[in-house]
Amino acid sequence: MRGVFLIIPYNLTMEKSRLEAFSDGVFAIVITLLILDIRFPEVEYSQFAATLTSVLPRILAYVMSFIIIGLYWVIHHSSMHVIKKTDRGFLWLNILLLLCVSFIPFPTSLLGRYPFQAGPIIIYGLTLIGCNAVGIAMVFYVYYHPHLAITEFSKQYLRSHTPNYIIINGAYLGAILLAHRFPLVSYLIYISVVVFLIVFLPKLDDGINYQGE
Repeated sequence: MRGVFLIIPYNLTMEKSRLEAFSDGVFAIVITLLILDIRFPEVEYSQFAATLTSVLPRILAYVMSFIIIGLYWVIHHSSMHVIKKTDRGFLWLNILLLLCVSFIPFPTSLLGRYPFQAGPIIIYGLTLIGCNAVGIAMVFYVYYHPHLAITEFSKQYLRSHTPNYIIINGAYLGAILLAHRFPLVSYLIYISVVVFLIVFLPKLDDGINYQGE
């Protein structure tokens, strides 16, 4: 029996509900995988304090990455408010974003195992830069495919979001460049970006209150 292949036009628009459901599932799995790297070995209670101290870097890396992935989910969820439909190009960009996000547990594990070492810090920063690069690519894709967005979407969305992507990626790049000589500063940069996003993200306009230009 010969197979039947359904050819779907590349620019065919589709409902966004399945994209949101799939993305939420991936985010939930990734954020759960982070905890699997934390294991407390079986030791005598006399060694409890020393062992707990040795596990702390993994716990701190877990907390930082948990919050970062949570922020990516919040941003992804908020961005869906301006999306009306989706097409195959946007779906692949979303897949690429999820690929980058799902990679975060790996550098997180490296940070926990080799704290204050340049290699893990660099891999971690490059992963976050990759996530952000795909994120801004998705914003530009929607801008150049206005039929995918609600009618209130406008250039203001780009104007309000692009500087934040530049500042955050610039900070991550700085952390990477400082990783060999000042690893502690690199950690502080990563933490500062998290605090910055938590404080200023609610104030960032979604761009849906402006009329298109």
